[in-house]
Amino acid sequence: MISVTREEREWFLRNIAQGLVDYMGVVEPPVPVEEMLRHPPTVYNYDFGVVDMYSNLWDATFARPPSRRGSIFVRINLPPDQRRYALARETLSALITSKHGREMGLAELFMDTLQESGEHFARHLLAPQPMVEVFRNREDEDRELADTFELPEQVAIERKQDSDSSFR
Repeated sequence: MISVTREEREWFLRNIAQGLVDYMGVVEPPVPVEEMLRHPPTVYNYDFGVVDMYSNLWDATFARPPSRRGSIFVRINLPPDQRRYALARETLSALITSKHGREMGLAELFMDTLQESGEHFARHLLAPQPMVEVFRNREDEDRELADTFELPEQVAIERKQDSDSSFR
């Protein structure tokens, strides 16, 4: 386990998310997370995938069978905003368990805080800081942020709080 502070961990997560957004060339919301999972950066070809499922056990989960491609299994009947968030959250599991992620030590950094880290990562992947800045000090900014970035409203509220406390 690599010891880092919460602030350092969150800074790193924000930068990983921003790197994926930059790689995809996204300049305005919404970030096409499902498209990225279906057509990933070359280094993650064997690690990103989406499989629809009919289970009600969870909204989404990442799984990697031994010696096979990793995929995010996502409940087919989720509302679109919840689906996007669940896919983005589970993308962190795909990243840290990938060959590239293991070589970088990502599992050692994030495994102990995987749920919290996945949620933080997802909020920043779906609503990158440069795009969120546009929504500062607007009336009804939470609802507008949720609608524009296609996020569940509670996630938009949490994202705005991330933004308020982020160091740059």
